[in-house]
Amino acid sequence: MSRSQRSAEETVGPRPFSLNQLIAPNHEHARFSRPRPLNAPIRFNFLQTLSQWCTQAQSLILNNLKPRSCRADETREDYRKNTRGSVEPGVEALLRSAGGSLLHLSISQCPHILTDRTLWMASCYCRNLQTLTYRSSSDPVGQEVLWALGAGCRNISRLQVTPAHPSQQPTRFGNRCLQTIGRCWPRLISLSVGGAGCSTQGLVAVVSSCTHLQVLELERITDLSLQVARELCKAGLKSLRMLVLTHTPVSGQAILHFHSVCSDIRSILVDISVSDYFEEPDTQEAKHLFGEILSTLKVLQTRPGLCDVLQVKADGFS
Repeated sequence: MSRSQRSAEETVGPRPFSLNQLIAPNHEHARFSRPRPLNAPIRFNFLQTLSQWCTQAQSLILNNLKPRSCRADETREDYRKNTRGSVEPGVEALLRSAGGSLLHLSISQCPHILTDRTLWMASCYCRNLQTLTYRSSSDPVGQEVLWALGAGCRNISRLQVTPAHPSQQPTRFGNRCLQTIGRCWPRLISLSVGGAGCSTQGLVAVVSSCTHLQVLELERITDLSLQVARELCKAGLKSLRMLVLTHTPVSGQAILHFHSVCSDIRSILVDISVSDYFEEPDTQEAKHLFGEILSTLKVLQTRPGLCDVLQVKADGFS
């Protein structure tokens, strides 16, 4: 092993993958994440070294990568500036090496050291992508990058681009992004979107364009009332089989409407908390009203046809 390879190994510490996984002849799978007990950062030269084994990689997962610690002589502003995008040269080497072999790309919670510029790189090197996950609290994907990605990777059928919470740019992903998704990938079968910037107008635009959607996840949408459900179902969702509502305040009437109109639906998953419905979640009134909402959902779970479809996860719900 060369000195540079030993240095890279010492920098990143133990990794949850083996070189056998990286050089497997049929289905290569590279996973890079920071194990919880480990506080060491990952460096781009480590990824550059590994890229030589990823010429046929089909799947690349970058999860929870962390930057180096702030130096004593650095201000917080300088630290953010110096570490922003610091791992991207290594990721570019991986993407360039994998090229058209890469089918699945997942980037989740790698704030600052990876930006949505990584997706622009993917659009240049990995034009056969089929599934893409990108979740960032510091750099949510924007419309310009989505356009580039749509031009370069037209075969994407599963897309997850909801900003991670709490987002430092909560309105960057919004209606224009939803419209772009609909124009670039009308044959999507799975889509996960959300955030404060997404309104009914944008959601209607994307479901009306993506007529083959089978799985739709909406995360932290401001409100999902009966009226919104009606507009979405009128615009599309004819092929919907699974609806996932994550921290999205939904009414019981909206759930009933989705279930009655989407004839192919097999699963409705709801994950909510009192703070999704009320600005002051710690008040007794908010807790009381949230309890009534949960009671309504519990009654829905007993209805014929819904008992095997609706699942609810919430504090205090049994």
